[in-house]
Amino acid sequence: MKPGARGLGRWRHAWQAAPVACSLLAGTAAAQGTAAPAAAPATLSATLSASGYTQALREVKLGLTVNGRIDRVFVREGDRVRRGDLILQLDHRAEALEVERRGLLLKDTSRLDELRQRETMLKAQLEAARNLLQTGGMARKQVEDEELALSNVTAERRALENAKLRERVELDLATEALDKRFLRAPVDGVVTRLALRDGESVAAHEPAVVVSDASRVRFHGTVPLAEASRLASRSRVTLRLGTDGRETVRSAMVVFLSPVADPASGLVEFIAEFDNSDGSVRPGITGRLAAGPAAVDGPARPAPAAPAVRQR
Repeated sequence: MKPGARGLGRWRHAWQAAPVACSLLAGTAAAQGTAAPAAAPATLSATLSASGYTQALREVKLGLTVNGRIDRVFVREGDRVRRGDLILQLDHRAEALEVERRGLLLKDTSRLDELRQRETMLKAQLEAARNLLQTGGMARKQVEDEELALSNVTAERRALENAKLRERVELDLATEALDKRFLRAPVDGVVTRLALRDGESVAAHEPAVVVSDASRVRFHGTVPLAEASRLASRSRVTLRLGTDGRETVRSAMVVFLSPVADPASGLVEFIAEFDNSDGSVRPGITGRLAAGPAAVDGPARPAPAAPAVRQR
């Protein structure tokens, strides 16, 4: 064999053996645990583009249904109130006097008691007159007079009883008019806005107080239409709320995903709710959304650094 042919044969043999050697080398490296780690599957939090803001689940704007002058305000901004607590009252002296007057009229039953006694007496007299009529001891005209007297008393008693029913209704109306002079908290929460003070006048239905219940918070956000299908109602998601460096992580549940998209922006609205009984999340802050339940509820922690590859 010529020298050139012998060299060509050696090169061809080495080229054919190279894949086998590379395969053996990769298997050895994998067995020794030095192979490069496989890329982790991409999560929704890495690709989903969704932002929004927080809002108290309950935020009630309160006002009175009548005009009047404020007699006294019992709360200040920041005060915590329970359902039924008195927030403010209008001047109510006239309404209180009307309730008292109606109550006295309803309580006065002297005339009704008198009519009931007369009715009982006349019934007894009529019964005796009818017995005498059968024995001939009394004329029929006298019996008819007793019947007429009893009928008149019974009619007057029934009319007075109906009048007492009307007085009861009038008392209820007067009491309701008095109650409208008082503003009470309809829910548990915190007074976040108080627009009026003692002595000021207030118009009917004018918002005077705002009570917010931040024990449960809603996150209102928007997501691009192309990514909206990756959310689902009643699914759990992770919210990162606040500014960088002071973020708070919350696990929330999607309670609403709009079936329509905004034609101008192409965004789809969604709402997620989460518990905020500790009060650590202040409604009104902005945040962003990532998929999957949060591992913890609290300040976000930086991701641990990847372990260094040992050099051989």
